[in-house]
Amino acid sequence: MNINGKNGLACLLYIEPSAKAIEIQPLPHTYVVKDLIPDLTNFYNHYKAIEPWLKRKEPKAKGQKEFLQSKDDRAKLDGMYECILCACCMTSCPSYWWNPEYYLGPAVLMQAYRWVA
Repeated sequence: MNINGKNGLACLLYIEPSAKAIEIQPLPHTYVVKDLIPDLTNFYNHYKAIEPWLKRKEPKAKGQKEFLQSKDDRAKLDGMYECILCACCMTSCPSYWWNPEYYLGPAVLMQAYRWVA
């Protein structure tokens, strides 16, 4: 949500104690479903479009139950798993404001990079 003009997670955003009223609004540049709840359908459709799941080049060997990840492989993903898809960056991005149907937005592009890096 947008608190005092800044996008952020209400559960994590520190609000300085003050006599001044706190202004709370839904995420900007989104349709509002109800009260402070934005419609993130477009955001999640973009996310789904990048097919954010693992795809193996070779199938599992017979009897193999899972694919184990090495520590080196996991280290390559550091910095890309911290995104929780809250859409705060998307709604702060002017490129997304102007082309919401075509520009995927920062969160989705970062998630896509995670799969090709």
